[in-house]
Amino acid sequence: MMSNDYENMEVDDDFKDELKYLEIRRMLEKADNAVITAVAATAATGAIPIPFADAPLLIGEQVTLMATIAGIFKINVKKDGLKTLAIAAIGVGGTTVLGKTIVSNVLKLVPGVGSVAGGAISGGTAGAITLAMGKAFIEVCKKIKMGKLNDDELTSSKGVNMLKAEFRKQFKKKKK
Repeated sequence: MMSNDYENMEVDDDFKDELKYLEIRRMLEKADNAVITAVAATAATGAIPIPFADAPLLIGEQVTLMATIAGIFKINVKKDGLKTLAIAAIGVGGTTVLGKTIVSNVLKLVPGVGSVAGGAISGGTAGAITLAMGKAFIEVCKKIKMGKLNDDELTSSKGVNMLKAEFRKQFKKKKK
């Protein structure tokens, strides 16, 4: 019976805004923790000493990270949509990412020291990309929660372009 007393209770807008702020803040903290975990995982995957073996695994880990973040923000998006977003974001890194990836994988072909150096570069690159992608996706999800983007627009050109812009901004931050 007590619940009926509160069902029709009026709540002022300031209180609702504060609750929304606290909910988003909690989501951001959880999402940041997911990013940290994914960065460590992708850095380890990138360090695999077998040339070019890590690429499919990295995309899978990054899509999983994005699915985790979407779940934290209670945003329903299909796996194919997340894969498209991940590939679009990585494409923004362009020649910097491609150059490091090629160099590190060629180094992995050299037995011994080349494998270690290539693995270190590849692991660092994978971690940096994952960090930028995760932070960028968090920003896009935050915009959805704040009503600046609709759930349906996430995988549209508007959402993809927003993610690309955020990825560029985050990737530049990590290079400084």
